[in-house]
Amino acid sequence: MLNRAAGVPMPGDGVFDAITRLHAELDDVHELLSGPEASVRLVLTPEKVVLAEARRAFTSLCLFGYRVDGVIANRVFPTDDADPWRAAWVEAQRAVLAEVAQSFNGLPVHSSEYQPSEPVGVDALADLASTLYGDTDPLAVPEGDGPFRVTRSEDGGAVVHLALPFVSRSEVELARNGDELVMTVGSYRRLLTLPPGLARLRVAGARVDDGELRVRFAEPALEAR
Repeated sequence: MLNRAAGVPMPGDGVFDAITRLHAELDDVHELLSGPEASVRLVLTPEKVVLAEARRAFTSLCLFGYRVDGVIANRVFPTDDADPWRAAWVEAQRAVLAEVAQSFNGLPVHSSEYQPSEPVGVDALADLASTLYGDTDPLAVPEGDGPFRVTRSEDGGAVVHLALPFVSRSEVELARNGDELVMTVGSYRRLLTLPPGLARLRVAGARVDDGELRVRFAEPALEAR
């Protein structure tokens, strides 16, 4: 019937079923990667352009609900016995590493010196991990709040908290579309499906404070007074 109405050949039911399964599987993957026991670790080299990209990646990951638990600065030049050429790189990297610590304040920053060869094999990777993490457990479950949480207020409303580092309020666009909250930051857009407890409320305001977007929801009756 759809073929006749559209006037063009349409794919069979198997194609639509495959698309439905794909969307369901992608939802499962997102739930797994954004779960409380999952986290992302950013890897960068101490260069200004790379740091700028890492900051953008951090913002994008938080926007979509992925927890970032640390940063690895790779290919750091050793400071010992540096010749003039390498000494210039050491100074340049030292300045960028200071920016890294400031940009990702609150996250552990692990450094790995430039190795004479690529770490290939289990033993080489184990040595690298030992150098990076020391006595800490690199697979420990992340602690503290994730990038997304909801708090309830005494008046029956709620506040949605979403970590958005390096973003100002003017860079964030918000829209309500039925049971969805549409959040746009630059070229990235996230559709957040609101649970029933929030869907019945109305958006009463939003602000960005200390790298966190806070969207306030209130009872419709209270807002109408």
